[in-house]
Amino acid sequence: MKMKHVFTLAGAVMATALWMLPGVASAQNRIFVGTVAGSDLDGLARRVAEVLAASDGSRWIVENRPGSGGALGFDALKGAAPDGTTLLMAPSGALTLAPHTRPNLKYSLADVAPVSRVAAFDVAYVASAKVPATTLKAYFDWVKQDKSRAIFATPQFGGIPHMFGIKLGRAAGVPLDNAPYRGGGSQLITDVVGGHVLAASSGVAEWLREHQAGTVRILATSGTKRAPQLPDVPTFQELGYKDLTASIAYLLLAPASTPKATIDTISARVAKGLTDPKLRESITSQGFVVDGTTAPSTVATDLRAEHKLWGDLIKDTGFKLTQ
Repeated sequence: MKMKHVFTLAGAVMATALWMLPGVASAQNRIFVGTVAGSDLDGLARRVAEVLAASDGSRWIVENRPGSGGALGFDALKGAAPDGTTLLMAPSGALTLAPHTRPNLKYSLADVAPVSRVAAFDVAYVASAKVPATTLKAYFDWVKQDKSRAIFATPQFGGIPHMFGIKLGRAAGVPLDNAPYRGGGSQLITDVVGGHVLAASSGVAEWLREHQAGTVRILATSGTKRAPQLPDVPTFQELGYKDLTASIAYLLLAPASTPKATIDTISARVAKGLTDPKLRESITSQGFVVDGTTAPSTVATDLRAEHKLWGDLIKDTGFKLTQ
């Protein structure tokens, strides 16, 4: 998911400097990213590259492989040696949701070995301030009065926020219709603030500023506990939707056959680097929850569970992407 927020200039300058070092273009240590430079995923990958480099003086570069919905990044990882010198930063939905919705996908969970769940963010369900409802219950009561109001925007057709919106509508007994925006960003936000679209489902980070300004209301978030940036906003679980949880994690991945000892070593280096208070604060300010201490085996278990969850929903709804 692409969000409008970017990482600090200092981090960007440091990452750019890595490219300018003599001989860095031929460095073996790489982190692939399946998006363009400047995306939130790219920014987080560059932070991880800095952490790994600082941990032992090694050189790490970020290589962007945008296109095909992030699949080119996975293609690059699959062709790499499983020796810990080549990694991929990718969103969890690319492994848990996309395999169920995208035909002819050439990668799967079997092709990767999780190294770290670096950070994650919750899905927020947002209503325009022009909607006369300040709670999720009041919103659904209002929507039930007029079916034309049952429309929610998302930054991507077939992404986790879209599927989460479908689950929410089903749980509330209100079929919601999706209005997808390509990549989200300023146009989606502008339309919700202006009331052209009355609600949206997307990452928490996209809405922090507008929620604080009062131009939108974040009615609930999808985590198992409240988002640290939104202590006054309830979770869906708190509101009685016990099974309605989801998060979008940004994962550091290695080729599937990478030795466990190698994975554990890299994971520990990332976890240690993420304990830096300034780095954590910087990442959290972007709407993320820093989560780099989770064991790789636990990340793998969670991915399998999420893969089944979305697979069951897709099977039940019959949802498909045509390309």
